[in-house]
Amino acid sequence: MKGLALLFKFMTRLPFPGGKTFDSKALGKGMKWFPIVGLVIGIINLAVAMVLETFIPSPILIAIILVTLDVIVTGGLHLDGLADTFDGIFSYRSKQKMLEIMKDSRVGTNGVLVLILYFIFKVAFLVETSELFGVNQGVIMLIVPILARINSVVNCAFEPYARATGMGKTFVDNTDKMGLLISYVTVTAILYGIAQYFMLPFISLFIVLNILIVCGFLFGKLMTKKIGGITGDTLGALLELSSVLSLVLMYVTL
Repeated sequence: MKGLALLFKFMTRLPFPGGKTFDSKALGKGMKWFPIVGLVIGIINLAVAMVLETFIPSPILIAIILVTLDVIVTGGLHLDGLADTFDGIFSYRSKQKMLEIMKDSRVGTNGVLVLILYFIFKVAFLVETSELFGVNQGVIMLIVPILARINSVVNCAFEPYARATGMGKTFVDNTDKMGLLISYVTVTAILYGIAQYFMLPFISLFIVLNILIVCGFLFGKLMTKKIGGITGDTLGALLELSSVLSLVLMYVTL
């Protein structure tokens, strides 16, 4: 519970009881519960979407608000990692230079481009997926944060950390294959409950989950090849890329 509390404090801007004393090991071991953080964010998205649909007729406006809400709840932490990762990886420099670019607080052209594309694709697929299956956008945004966070656990369980030190290192050092299994079972159970409650096809959601995990695993291997492992920035990038990919996969699979 201490690890989960620290995870909420570290990964979101949500108030959460406990975790007042920082413990890097407890935080690292809490990574296996990262999808639970996604579940809480998803519930907030669902509640807000249900309210919005009562007085905003435009699906696009609702989608923009929900995507913005996701940024507010996380403090833009993972989007920063997305921009930094693309600035570094697409600089086509040496491994060390890529890591230096990713650590730079300034955002380059590649970072700006990926952020623009990220918001366009996320809003578009959120609107299209919810309309295609006749469900509240909040239901889709209940599922997306849960799916997106499983890949962070996958990368921490399988890949080394690219730097000698760093906050992300505590997650890599304290996440193992058993932790990943716990996370996988947890996500599967949550998806089953959501599918039953909202009458969605569980098998389709289960397929989306597993395709997403394979893609996340390959992303981790690519980062290890490019820069010698993963970093906090690549974990943030993976989370945001997984959120968009999960929307795409739901659109073509559900």
